[in-house]
Amino acid sequence: MKKVAIYSRKSKYTGKGDSIENQIEMCKNYVLRTLTDVEFLIYEDEGYSGGNLDRPKFKKLMSDIKTGNIDYLVCYRLDRISRNVADFSGTLEILQENHCNFISIKEQFDTTTPMGRAMIYIASVFAQLERETIAERVKDNMFEMAKNGYWTGGKIPLGFISKEVEKLDTEGNKRIKHTLVINEKESNFVKLLYEKYLELKSLHKLEVYVTKNNLRSRNGILLEKSSLKIILQNPVYVKANEDVLDYLQNNNWTVYGDIDNIHSLLTYNKTEQSKRNGKYVKVKKDGSERFAAISNIKGFIEPDLWLNVQRQFDNNKDLFPRLGKTHNALLLGKIKCGYCKSYMLIQHGRTDTNGNKLFYYVCSLKRKSHKANCDNNNAKASEVENLVIEALKQLGLNKKRFIDNLKKSIFAKSTLKNYKTEKNLLQNSYEECKLKIDKLVDILSTTDDSDTVPIILAKIKKLKQESKNIEFKIDDLENDYQKSKISKINLEIIEQYIDMCSKIDTLERDKQKEIIDKLIDTIYWFGDGKRSGKVKIKFIGSDDDSQELHFSSPSTCKVVETATFKKVFETIEKTKDYSTLPETTLQEKVYKLRVMHNLTQKEFAIITGVSYSCICKYEIGYNANKTNLKKICDAFNIAYDYFDI
Repeated sequence: MKKVAIYSRKSKYTGKGDSIENQIEMCKNYVLRTLTDVEFLIYEDEGYSGGNLDRPKFKKLMSDIKTGNIDYLVCYRLDRISRNVADFSGTLEILQENHCNFISIKEQFDTTTPMGRAMIYIASVFAQLERETIAERVKDNMFEMAKNGYWTGGKIPLGFISKEVEKLDTEGNKRIKHTLVINEKESNFVKLLYEKYLELKSLHKLEVYVTKNNLRSRNGILLEKSSLKIILQNPVYVKANEDVLDYLQNNNWTVYGDIDNIHSLLTYNKTEQSKRNGKYVKVKKDGSERFAAISNIKGFIEPDLWLNVQRQFDNNKDLFPRLGKTHNALLLGKIKCGYCKSYMLIQHGRTDTNGNKLFYYVCSLKRKSHKANCDNNNAKASEVENLVIEALKQLGLNKKRFIDNLKKSIFAKSTLKNYKTEKNLLQNSYEECKLKIDKLVDILSTTDDSDTVPIILAKIKKLKQESKNIEFKIDDLENDYQKSKISKINLEIIEQYIDMCSKIDTLERDKQKEIIDKLIDTIYWFGDGKRSGKVKIKFIGSDDDSQELHFSSPSTCKVVETATFKKVFETIEKTKDYSTLPETTLQEKVYKLRVMHNLTQKEFAIITGVSYSCICKYEIGYNANKTNLKKICDAFNIAYDYFDI
């Protein structure tokens, strides 16, 4: 028996499935005219574009084809598979690798012949050309609408709401367009921001003011500098006059339309999508390509106020030039305030007696609110980073337990154990729904009772929705199953990074940051108000405290007092096999010497005559003076060259 997969796709979701069902029926009829003894497998994607292959049923189809169990893939038309030549070429290659023939019934293409394969490639080129032509036509149409001052969609600026407007076209047909109208409450807030910025003359001070007074956007979010800047520089708010027009033109803007001192301006063509590192990101376009148009939207900011704000921005730009990067902070993006959970930023400090510039991690909410909403102590960057490096080093030296725990965590989360059972149950439920629908359709075709028909139709509709929901659940289950497979692959990569941790203190900072990004989920800093605090490190895959490291304050050198690396490193603590520890650096040598004699830091300090704070510092990477090293050597009858002194 030949297995024939039929794939159908419709770009717009209607819920009716008429086009989808027609495609399937035509494909079945075509196949049955040429083949006998076939089993049909149906794959439907409704509401998905042909511009890419990111479609749930199509992905499942490709997965099934790779098993080698499908003999034919049939579709109504070539562009049902893809409108992109590269995507289609890759799909065809997968089909050929797995000995699956492809038939497109509309174009009469059949990959069982060389001519059929060649014609398919040619047709796919024209399919992509059609798609790109349509996209270009839409883009040109949007540009013309923009130049005429129409709102073309996007995020609605603070201070406005979107409203539908009914208009007649040149042929007398009704057309619905959207425009922006003033929201009185939000517009007063925007006016306040403009006036406050001129008063404070600083975007940072305005951010502090907004945060202190808990002024939020329509979504309940505190406005940050980037959002405030967009609001303060947006000409959609200004009643455009000659002075506004001159300012924009002098700043390399092309402006369309006639000013009337009432309506504002809309800006276009400022950014474009660009693919970087496999992801689509927005990038700024060349200034000469951007333009503004007098809109049909009424402005509510006076021209003088708007222009004074822009001039203040220009003055600030001249007074405070952008400085280059001065510190390659290892923990940015990972370290958070332990109290308010806001990210911590890097802040410049004074220069110490040795001429080294000091840096601190500071809570972003504390900084924005001037301590009003959070007063967590700053963390000295060098000391916190040393703690994290030391934690990762110990992780590298004692990785087995960590990896075992991580494997257990991944297995517990994965759906591998119950995947087949759950899928079978869902499939059975799906088949039951379909069977019930078929029975109701049979009843519907024979009944003459007008009162019964609506009831049957309602039941069919309900069952169809139920079967759709089951399909979604099956898709989710498939996705989870694939993710669990990916987790196993990621585990191998994680192990490679852990292997590097044993020598992390000898690596370049860029490599150290890469390891931190891969192995650490979050770092929390808790200051206690006495120039001290603690750091809590949460490694990837940790769902509870059992895989978190706790350190006391670096500022008072209590760090090593409790840094026995609980849970993750308890294997060595239990076996007492300290001889396996490395001793390539000063901190390793001091730590190994101490634990092999089963001494606490305080006991070690008393025996050697070296101060307790110095012992703590040596074990987190600080340099030691020769006098103290000699004391340690004398106390344990060790040759002086052990520490290379």
